[in-house]
Formats: sequence, structure tokens, C-alpha cells
Amino acid sequence: MPVVETKDLVLLQAKQQKVRNICILAHVDHGKTTLADSLVASNGIISQRMAGKLRYLDSRQDEQERGITMKSSSISLYYQDNRNADYLINLIDSPGHVDFSSEVSTAVRLCDGAIVVVDVVEGVGPQTRACLKQIYEEQLKPVLLLNKLDRLILEKQLTPLDAYFHLTQVLEQVNAVLGSIFASDVLAKEDINDKDNYESALEQVDDSELYFSPAAGNVVFCSAYDGWAFSVGDFAATYAERLEMKRSELEQVLWGDFYYNSKKKSAMAGAQEKAKKPMFVQFVLENIWSLYDIIVVRKDKDKLPLIAEKLGLKLAARDLRVTDAKLQIKTVFSQWLPIDRSVLEMVVRHVPPPNHISEERAQRLLYPANVELKSLPAATLALKESFKNCNAQSENVIAFVSKMSPVHVTQLPQNRPKRLTDQELQQRRDEVRRRIEERKQQSEETTLDKLLEGVEQLSTKSAEGEEESTLAPIPELERNEYEFIAFARVFSGTLRRGMQLYNLTPKHDPRQPQHRELETAPHATRVTVGELYMFMGGELQLLDEVPAGNIVGIGGLETHIVKTATLSSSLDCTSFSELSIMATPILRVAIEPVQPQDMPKLVKGLKLLNQADACVQVSVAPTGEHVITTLGEVHVEKCVHDLEQSYAKIKVNVSKPIVSFRETIVPDATVDMVNEAIVKTADDKDVTKKIAVQQTLNKLGTLRVIALPLPQAAVELLEQHSNVFKELSATPRNTLLSEKFTALLASIKSQLIVTLAELQFHGLSNLTPEELVERIWALGPRNCGTNILLNLSDYEQPDFWSTHSKSSDTDVRNVNDPRRDFNSSLVNGFQLTTGAGPLCEEPMQGVCFAVLEWSVQSEGEDLNARGFGPFSGQVLTAAKEVCRQAFQNQPQRLVTPMYSCNIVVNAEMLGKMYAVIGRRHGKILSGDLTQGSGNFAVTCLLPVIESFNFAQEMRKQTSGLACPQLMFSHWEVIDIDPFWLPTTEEELMHFGEKADSANRAKVYMDSVRRRKGLFVDEQVVEHAEKQRTLSKNK
Repeated sequence: MPVVETKDLVLLQAKQQKVRNICILAHVDHGKTTLADSLVASNGIISQRMAGKLRYLDSRQDEQERGITMKSSSISLYYQDNRNADYLINLIDSPGHVDFSSEVSTAVRLCDGAIVVVDVVEGVGPQTRACLKQIYEEQLKPVLLLNKLDRLILEKQLTPLDAYFHLTQVLEQVNAVLGSIFASDVLAKEDINDKDNYESALEQVDDSELYFSPAAGNVVFCSAYDGWAFSVGDFAATYAERLEMKRSELEQVLWGDFYYNSKKKSAMAGAQEKAKKPMFVQFVLENIWSLYDIIVVRKDKDKLPLIAEKLGLKLAARDLRVTDAKLQIKTVFSQWLPIDRSVLEMVVRHVPPPNHISEERAQRLLYPANVELKSLPAATLALKESFKNCNAQSENVIAFVSKMSPVHVTQLPQNRPKRLTDQELQQRRDEVRRRIEERKQQSEETTLDKLLEGVEQLSTKSAEGEEESTLAPIPELERNEYEFIAFARVFSGTLRRGMQLYNLTPKHDPRQPQHRELETAPHATRVTVGELYMFMGGELQLLDEVPAGNIVGIGGLETHIVKTATLSSSLDCTSFSELSIMATPILRVAIEPVQPQDMPKLVKGLKLLNQADACVQVSVAPTGEHVITTLGEVHVEKCVHDLEQSYAKIKVNVSKPIVSFRETIVPDATVDMVNEAIVKTADDKDVTKKIAVQQTLNKLGTLRVIALPLPQAAVELLEQHSNVFKELSATPRNTLLSEKFTALLASIKSQLIVTLAELQFHGLSNLTPEELVERIWALGPRNCGTNILLNLSDYEQPDFWSTHSKSSDTDVRNVNDPRRDFNSSLVNGFQLTTGAGPLCEEPMQGVCFAVLEWSVQSEGEDLNARGFGPFSGQVLTAAKEVCRQAFQNQPQRLVTPMYSCNIVVNAEMLGKMYAVIGRRHGKILSGDLTQGSGNFAVTCLLPVIESFNFAQEMRKQTSGLACPQLMFSHWEVIDIDPFWLPTTEEELMHFGEKADSANRAKVYMDSVRRRKGLFVDEQVVEHAEKQRTLSKNK
């Protein structure tokens, strides 16, 4: 197919029915970029022979070197179907590596459908599951592409029948993942309060269109590297006449347990039962297998012209002379089963055009999740119609920017050198001839005066040149080398160059009247749309306007947008819901310049990095360090490379990774370190010894507090709903909460009552769980953490669950209580303690501080007197200290973040891989043999602090045969007391007097304390001896 002119693509942009926006998603190394190459080659942008080798959409140098995609990139392709209808396909290729999963989120938001690529040998990978989950959440229409079929023939050497059974298993795996995502979503929405309904919600929902089925046409079988693909429909069209069956009927039976009865000229069910060949094997796979056998295995060139004639292919003489069998396969198959025809035909048929956005998806994108729709103004609700219909003529322009993409200034179309026309070339030739003639004339007039004049002219010119050269670099320094292009999609209206729009930040809320007026809108700014671009892989094409439903690059917004934004012509529009990120950034490193004078360059470079990378978080630590938070080691390497080569252009030092820990307490142990039962005395069982008592400095206030470990279910519940509590604490006092939010709070409350039933008070309180929940005073740290301040004293605290009684912090029911003035001081003391615990000043997790007594003796005395400063400050200090003491009175533990690690490895290297995991205190969860291959899929848990250089060590030890994928999983308590030393006889015998194996928890704790500059209890010299020189005996 010839290269399509940009103007033809621009014409297609206006026909929304002919536009498709799709992204390619898959696990790492399953063949996304190779597939994209084959589709790009179909447009004549690259050579068909280079598809798969060139990796056209991997435009970064480090992407080419590593062989993995690191950013999502878009390209617009033209496709003409067999009915001669023209289509515009906006294709986005996305990364598969878990460290760049945020780039997948930016791609998914802009698309209506997704091609899910699965390697048929490796099967469903962890990233495939994550992609399917994201597709389901964003309500995209997925289509499946089973890739690398050539590996089944050449590498696994399966027979066509075995390959068919293997393919059915892979398809079942994918459908099983989809089914489990669908079931968990339906069950999560089920109304569990309806006691009379004994039916599961799953029985009422329709999942008929959820699954992938070749008969439905949403599955394509493919080998992207060899450049061929087919759907069941392609072969049905070929065989319909020969088998005397209708094409529609043949499509339904060509895949599945059907065999062909040549006598009856019909398809019969039960092929496996009757030991017959399924039709898919007989008519499809056997043909492909025999072709591979002739061309690649037997290399029988004489049969090629005959095969080409039978298949109706035109092979050039040079194609027959090629010695490389793989190239011949590519030549034959790309004509017989062209990849672009099957894949793009499936996309056109199954992915909806932009003007067919479902009601649910429109609602999910436009309106925040916990906002009652009735509470939104009518103008905001009216926007949904033009949004759903993707109306290009609408006055309401709505666009969503999912990321800012850095482009070098030289790559911008307006800065590229333009091609000269024939007329301009002729003018230049004439000019050159004229100059040559002038020089000849000057050389003839060789007089001294002329020479002197020439010298004077030269000297004045050089002086001017020097002046210019001293002035020129100043603007050069100020100009940035990179310009940020907003990677966006227009959802409504038509976007034009120079248009004035509003940039709506996430806090913009059209329910507030002042937010809808330009003068008073605090979270909206006016922006002017700069140049508009069409993405063509690494290149950009200028556009004048872009109608709704298309993906576009917008220039001139870099000063207004950091990462994502909603652009709208109306302030009635809501800010789009945030991108759902698959992985949490957890790996933090501090960065500093090698030369201290380069600090301003580093700060500027970090600002650019923060804008360019969708998932990196740049911050300044309290210690003054510049910290970047990333998803993993590969992500850190990419960020540092970008800083050094592109954004800051200076050498930087990168610290060892900073890992966050948390601190918690646990119930008293029943066995010691060698699993011997601990015999407790009456003294040990006395709970009152665990109570911490603290007085204020002027001895007028007393606090008694006990710290108790929260049940795990309660911790998980509080962590899950931290955003709800954050919103509750930020809600202005005496504000009426929406019905939806109130209902959400009520459901959290009822779940919390169930979980707090397990909280052990050891006889200190006999309140019911319902009363305990009502007595919650605060959560910490930052009002939304997993620690609870519980009021068991006679003081009546403000209602935590409602904003009504919060007319002020001091508004409590007993107005005459002197303690009401110091309510916030006590809560702030609790917040400070939970924000930085005593072990290594890390936040606490899962601790319940129960205030048993809070008394203030205020009879006739001024509480602020006695020279100890304001009483509120004393209460804050006392609350902070008493919480620390109560925490230290209980068995303390560190909580470490854990990575979930997935490794595919062959049987020979299994032992070496287990050794690497064992050395790093990992835990193996499963190690299953993948069906149809000799590989094991191993899943394990690994502490984040032990994961540095894990991938390098793993590759080194297993000769590059195992490559781990790390993803944050959960927080886990390290079940060792950081202060433990062997004491009992058995422990001394097992561990030795000095505990030969280092206490893991203490090592982690000391490393954090050392980094923060806190006191570390360690002896540098343990057994000092006076140095003496031993003289030789002569």
C-alpha cells in the first residue's frame, strides 16, 4: 500500500464513524512493538522486510539498546477494508514492563479499544492480568491477538493437533482471568444487606459479550515477526465454496470440537470423542505447518513456485533466489495472510467508533465517583450528551491531556528544513553562477587599493562577527532544548489553533457557584492552544484543527500543565477522574550534582523530568535532599539517564535507595525464637504495667494511655478507604455531606464495627464494638492513616463521623468542660507520634491508642501560669510522649514493604534461582510448570530493601535465563524484635552468645537511623587490645 498523504488522514479525522482509537497492551516481550511495526509497514512508512527489526515506535536510544518499550507512542494509520471503505486508525503502542505501567494508563484513557497480545508459548503473564483489569475498569472493548505461533512450529515442534489443544488452553486462561475480574467486580457491587435474596448477583448479570471467542471474530492468530495473521473468518471465506457451506455457518464451526463429514458435506460435533481431526486442525493449522515444513525445515525451493501458483501469489525472481528461509516465509505468508488485513479488520469490526461511548463510561470519566449526580448543576449534566455523541459541531470543547511528551526542538515540524521546489533550486543555481562570475572579475582587478580595502572590510566584518558571537549565546542559554507536547484526545467540539480554553485542575468543582465564575474560580486557569500536531511515531505533522474523537498533540501548554489536565471551553465541566495507576511508586533515591555549583541546573532538570514522566514523583525531603520516587530499578536508570543526557546535562550522584518502613506493635509472643513455649508469671500478665502515664509540665494535667494492636482486617479497611477519610477531614465544618458520601461512610462504619470486635482490651473496657466506633477521636497520621485514637475517658470528644458537631474544634456537648479548649492539642500530639515512631522515626501502622484518663485540675488556677508556657503546648508535648511510652511498653516490630516477584525460568536454573531468592529473605509462593513448555512460572515475595541489584544478580546466576518482574504487593510485619538478644539456654545454644546471624530487623532499623542522622547503638571496637609488636625469635 502506498504512503498516504497527511491531508487524506486529516479528511478522515472529520468522519467519526471511520475513526478507531486503539492501544496495544501485553506482558513484556510478548510482541507489541513488532506487531506495531508490521501495521506501520502496511502503510508504506517502513519496509516490510524491516518490520520487527526496526522497532519504529521505539524512538529513544535506550529503548533500542535494551529491546523494551519505555513510553507509549502514537501513530495514525490508514486502512481500506474489502468493501473499499477508508478508515483512520490511531494506534498507541505501550510498554509491557511493570516499571513503566503508568504509561499504559495514559494510553488506555485516550482509547476506545485495546489489542491484547498474548505469547502462545508463555501464556498469560502477570502484566497481562493487570492490563485486562485496567481495560475492564476503563470500559474499553478488547480484542485478542495470540502471537508467536511460529514458536509452536519451530521451537516447540508441536504437531498441529497438539498446537490446537495448546491454543485452546491459552484462550481458556485469558477468559478465566476476564471472568474472575468480572465476578469480583459484580460481587463487590452486590447488596449484601438484602437478607431475603439468596441468589448470587452473578446469576442476574449478562456476561455473553465478555469473553474472547474465535467464532465471534474477536480473536486473531498471528506471528508478528514473520508478518502473518489470520482470523477464523479469513479461512471460512476461502473454504465456504469448496466445502459447500455458508460462510457464516463455517465461521461458527471452524473453531471448536467439530469435524467435517465429507459424505454429508456438513460439520459434526464431537471430534475428540470420535477421535477425528477438528476442522481447525484439518483446514487451517495443517496448511500452515506444511508450508513451514517445506520452506524452513526441508528448504525445498523447487516447490515454492507451485505453492505460490496454488495460493494465487506473485513471487518475484529475487524472492525465489533468497537463501534465508525466514525471509522466504515472510515473503510468502505476508502475501497469503497479510497481518494488517486480519488485525485491522478485527479492530474496525469490534472496536466502537468515538461517537459510541457507553453511558457508563461517559459517566465514569465526566463525574467523580462519590458525587451525587443530582447535586451537579444542570449545565454540567447537559455536557454529557455532546460528550457521548462526540459532537464535533458542539460549542462545548472538552479535551483530556493524559501526559506531557517531551520533543526535541529540532524534531518539531516548523523547525525542520523544508524541501526546495524546482524553481527555488534553479534560483540558487543562478545565484552560484553569478557569484563565480563576480569573483573572476575581482581577481582581474588586482590593485593594491583594492587589496587594502578588502583587508579593512575583512577586519570590520570580523569585529562585527565577534560582537555578534558574544551577544548570540545569551538567548541560546535561555531557550529550552525540549518542548512539551500535550498527549491528548478531543472528546467534544473541535479544537483549533489559538483557541482560548480553561485548564481545570482536579479540585475544580462546578457544584460550588464561585468555581463557575472566571474571576473567582480558584482551580481553573485560562490557556491558549498553541500548535496542533498529528503523532506519526517519532515524527509530528502540523494540523489546523482537530474534530472530536481524535488523538492530538497540543503545543504551548507546558507552563500550565504538569502531568494530566482537563481542557474545556466551559467552567461547568468537571475535572476528569484521575488515571487508574496499576503500580505504586515506592523506590526512592536522593539525587545530587557531582559539582555543587550545578545545583540550579539539577533543579531545572528535575522540573522537566517531573513533567515528562507520568509516574515519577519529585520532592524535596525535610533534610533538603532532592528525592525522586520511582516504580523500580529500570525506571530509576531511565530517569537518571534522562537527567544526565537531556534535561540537566550534568553528572549526578544517586544515593542508595531510600525504603520506607512502618512501625507497629504485636500481641505478646507465646513462643520464643527457638519455638519453646514462654512461661508467663503473674507479673507478666499484669496489663496495668503496659499503661503509660504522663503529666503536663505544670503537673495540672494527667494522661493515661495504653497502646493496643489493631486487628489486620481493620488496618486493611482503613488503608483501603484512606481517600474517604482525607476528604472527610478536608470538608469545611458544618457542610452538608452528599447522600452518596454519607452512605459510603455508613458502610465503612458498619465494616469497622465487625473488625473491631476482635480488638482485645484485657478487661480495661467493656464497651461494645458499636460504642467503640462512636468513640473514635481521630485517625493518624495526617487524619487518614491506619492508627486510631480511641476515647475511653469521661471526656466527650467531637464526633469524628460527622461535620455537624465540628462547628469549631471546641464545640463539644459539655460546654463547661475546661478540656474542650485543648482538644486539638491532644489530637496533634497523637498525630506527631504516629507520623514518626520511636524505632526509626517512620510512620506507625495498625496501633490503637486508647486514652483511659484525661484529667485537668483547673480549680481556681490559671492553667497557663507557673512559667511553663502555654498549657496547649504542654498538652501537645504530654500527648506525644505518653503515646510514645505506650507504644514502647508493647512488643515493637518493623513493617516492611514487599514486592511480588514473577519469574519465568527453565528447569535447569531453578536451583540457582531459589538460592538468589533465599539469600535475600524471599518467600516462594508457587512454582508451577507452564503447560506446553519446559519453563517454570515462579511467584515469590521479596522485601523491597533486599531487591536492589536483584535483577542483575538473578541474570548473572542463571546465565540470563531468568528475568524477574517486581511489583509492589503489600506491607508485612518482620516477626523479629529489633532489640532481641539470645537469653534462654536453648537460644544461646542455637544462636550463640553473640547471635551469629545478625538480627534482620535491627540491621534495617539501624540503616534507617544512620541515614536520618539518629543515634545508632553500635560498638565500633568490641574487644580492644593494646597493640604490641611481636619480635621474631632469633
